[in-house]
Amino acid sequence: MGIKLKMTLWYTILALVTAGLMGGLLFIAAQRSAYEYYSDTLYAASALAQSQLEYESGNLEIDDDLEDIPDVHIALYTESGTLIYGRTRVELAFEQEEPGLEALPVDERLQAVKEGKEDIGLVSLYFQYGRYLLIASSREGSLPANLQGIWNESLTPPWDSKFTININTEMNYWIAESGNLAECHLPLFELLERIKENGKETARRMYGCRGSVAHHNTDIYADTAPQDLCITSTFWVMGEAWLATHVWEHYLYTKDKDFLEKHFDILEQSVSFFYDFLTEGPDGTLVTSPTISPENTYRTKDGKEGHLCEGATMDVEILQELFRCYIGACGVLGKEEARIRKAQEVCSSFPKLKTGRYGQLLEWMEDYEEPEPGHRHISHLYGVYPGTTLTWQETPELMRAARRSLDRRLENGCGHTGWSRAWIIGLWAHFGEGEKVYENLQALLAKGTFPNLMDNHPMGDGFVFQIDGNLGAAAAILEMLVLSQQGRVVLLPALPEKLNGGSVCGICLKGGASLSMRWHEGRVTWLKLDAKDEFKAQLEVNGTEESIALAAGESLERTY
Repeated sequence: MGIKLKMTLWYTILALVTAGLMGGLLFIAAQRSAYEYYSDTLYAASALAQSQLEYESGNLEIDDDLEDIPDVHIALYTESGTLIYGRTRVELAFEQEEPGLEALPVDERLQAVKEGKEDIGLVSLYFQYGRYLLIASSREGSLPANLQGIWNESLTPPWDSKFTININTEMNYWIAESGNLAECHLPLFELLERIKENGKETARRMYGCRGSVAHHNTDIYADTAPQDLCITSTFWVMGEAWLATHVWEHYLYTKDKDFLEKHFDILEQSVSFFYDFLTEGPDGTLVTSPTISPENTYRTKDGKEGHLCEGATMDVEILQELFRCYIGACGVLGKEEARIRKAQEVCSSFPKLKTGRYGQLLEWMEDYEEPEPGHRHISHLYGVYPGTTLTWQETPELMRAARRSLDRRLENGCGHTGWSRAWIIGLWAHFGEGEKVYENLQALLAKGTFPNLMDNHPMGDGFVFQIDGNLGAAAAILEMLVLSQQGRVVLLPALPEKLNGGSVCGICLKGGASLSMRWHEGRVTWLKLDAKDEFKAQLEVNGTEESIALAAGESLERTY
């Protein structure tokens, strides 16, 4: 190659490198300038937007002036572009809400409630706030909401900010389906898939059992072995079983058969564990042993206190629910009849629930006294809510006993944690007692809520935040308005007198439908059902029942 050609090539390469460097520098400068511009613009826009946001009639309202902001839209959307939070999805308002209170700071409104005043608007605000907290802390592609959601500022948070699965994590998701946030439920199932795999190893190594098991606590690593040195919590094998029922719950609301097929093995593995783990009890029934009733203590006749037992009532109720879910899923997915028959046979061998000397539902197989009769956990009432095995229609005697148990808990101070108060509200709704619902809603606001509306939990000499109370109470508010069971829907089953007028829009029902309705003086005046899938149910409105059958995409609208 001649010297002239070599010099030409060298200068060409140099020019290209120089141009590349200059282009890179120009790109970086332009990027930084754009970042600063958009950062400043978005900051100004967000400040302006914040000034235009107001809470009214159970919703976040946006002032019309916000439209003056060019190319800015603030909202919460799914990855597919559908709105998660806003007017077009779920609304809740009560006629008794006093105009003007929404303009006051929340801490002032709560202080007024603490002083004995009423603020109906705080009920709808609390409901929407709960939905917002779940949206913010449980989105597709994220971890599920833990004890503090995403609002943990400590490196050593209470209970490690993990997933306590003997009530707290489950409660976090009670609002997901009925509150039209089914997509926010999905992170829990992704964690469950990992729990299922780790749980197989725990089942094999600890118990010599097939299937999968998790105890009372787990974490981001999906740990399934017993955690903590607390005998009232640690040795409890029902954590994964309870979580597994959420698979069927999600299907009942969405009718998503592909989802059910994808996660069916969670149910399968949990059921398989109990085929091996259950043992024959003193009366010949199949029971869990050893177990506990989370996180309670009993006292024997000779005055000794104990924790470990056989066949705790909560275990029996969760097993009944788990096997019902499994049998239902097998039917939907067309699994072989042998699977269904085996599950039905085992299910029929669970112990019958019993009542005790006070007319209460027994928490253990024996009628023990309780050292702490006002204990925060109400484990043995799982079958009433969130379970479905105890109802006024099918088990009235056991419902009366369960109600007596709740009375005894409350007479002795239960409800001192926000989450236990939320559970109490949901239970009263299922007992059909609206005034008790309202009484406990007021107690939650006055005693179980921080000035920023976050749920409080007593710890030491102070209180810490736990998200479960917020989410559980939001779900319970809907339970007083709609009782949605498989094949049966009751409107206004536990409506308090103070909330006897209002409207709700866009909430979801089991069976694949959404509901909007208005009511006045305690009676439904208008309703609309929108079927996402084929929807059949016995619908009870204003004390009258009728059979409803809607095709997918069909709507039913009634005025009363």
